[in-house]
Amino acid sequence: MSASSWEELTEQLADRLPRLEVGDVVILEAPGNRYTELVQLTDGLGLDAVSNNFLPPDGRLAPEQEAGLRAKGWQPPDEPGELNWWLRIKKWPLHSRDAASIAALMVSTLREVYGVASPSELELRAFKP
Repeated sequence: MSASSWEELTEQLADRLPRLEVGDVVILEAPGNRYTELVQLTDGLGLDAVSNNFLPPDGRLAPEQEAGLRAKGWQPPDEPGELNWWLRIKKWPLHSRDAASIAALMVSTLREVYGVASPSELELRAFKP
C-alpha cells in the first residue's frame, strides 16, 4: 500500500476492511517490530497492537505510551491469552463509518503512540493463514 499522507493511508485501509473474509489478516508494520494488526473473525474483528512482549529492548513502550494506548481504547495484555494490546469489535458486516474508525485507530496508534513519522515507513501485509 502506497500512501503519501496519513489520511490517504487511513482511507485505503478503510476501503479494504468491509471486503475481508473470515480468517483474513491485515498488518501495518513499521521498523522495530511496531505494528497494529487485525483478523477477521466470524462475528467481528480482533485487533492487536504490539506490546513490550514483542518489542526489542530499545523500543519498549514507556508508561506514557501505554497510557496513550489505554486512552485510545486498547485493552492491556492479559497473559496467557492476550500477549499484545487488544480490542474486539463485534460488528459484522462493517458499515463504512465503522471501517473508517477502525482504520483510523490502527493508523493513529502507530503514528501517535509508537512514533512512526511517516506513512512511507509502514508496510501493509495482508494474508489468510
